[in-house]
Amino acid sequence: MKKNKSIFLLSFALASALFVSCEDSIDKVNSPIPYESIGGYNNSDDVAANHLVSKFSFDGNIADSKSNITGGMGTNVNYETGMKGEAYKGSSSSFIAYNTVGNPVVNLKNITVSMWIKTDPHTGGAQSLFMLPKKTDFWGNIFTLIEGTGPATTMLLKNHIQKDVTPSIPWAGQFIEHGGANVLNNMFGAWKHIVWTYNGTSSTYSIYIDGQKLDLPASISKRYASDPLTGGAGFGELANSEVSKFIIGGYQQHLGAPWGNPDGWMLNYTGLMDEFRIYDSALTDNEVVALYKLEKDKR
Repeated sequence: MKKNKSIFLLSFALASALFVSCEDSIDKVNSPIPYESIGGYNNSDDVAANHLVSKFSFDGNIADSKSNITGGMGTNVNYETGMKGEAYKGSSSSFIAYNTVGNPVVNLKNITVSMWIKTDPHTGGAQSLFMLPKKTDFWGNIFTLIEGTGPATTMLLKNHIQKDVTPSIPWAGQFIEHGGANVLNNMFGAWKHIVWTYNGTSSTYSIYIDGQKLDLPASISKRYASDPLTGGAGFGELANSEVSKFIIGGYQQHLGAPWGNPDGWMLNYTGLMDEFRIYDSALTDNEVVALYKLEKDKR
């Protein structure tokens, strides 16, 4: 009897040890599998992390997670499902006004602007995606507009950069226009990732759609301080001036004083916007591709 009991206890001990061993193995097998890195990054915020100066995710709020653009107040702001969490939902009367802009944004010398948008064609004017205003000028310092083209498959996008220096240069404020043969195709009705960059060292502008760098003519990509046909030098580093406030989804004229009322063609952005970012450097091709893929993967 004692022998049988000993055998039973030994068997039980061995079975228990085997069960624990199997359980440990199962736990190891079922441990979360790390995401595969993309371009050497595991998260979108890891891309050029030291150069990210503003980030708006619009996950139920209008805050800049980098705290360089603050004091925001939304007008008729709503949210909808975005590419990553929630997204800003615009309308003909929606915009977000921010009262304070920090030096990392004010003193931008190079820039990358990145965002996801989902919008439809419109008519009657130009919709403003964002604007870094300028108190003493009709136009702002840096901004992005979508011109109204009616029911079409192409988007006429305009970006604006500024260089206010002493002595002044002839071409201080520059519109960079994607029109004619360089309009953006297949941009409506679906989420599209737009990234545009300006490199002050090389005086070069670039734009990417869904991670793909567009092949631009030199007339668009190379920026000059004055007419290159008469010896104009490269545009060089950006220099904003008289910066006051910041706006998403509208023009500086929607902010009140010191600007006048908006003209009739100045339209609020009516589409969706998500993961709006500003960097103080021109991202490389690989960084843009990684950012696009990581955000698309909800990371």
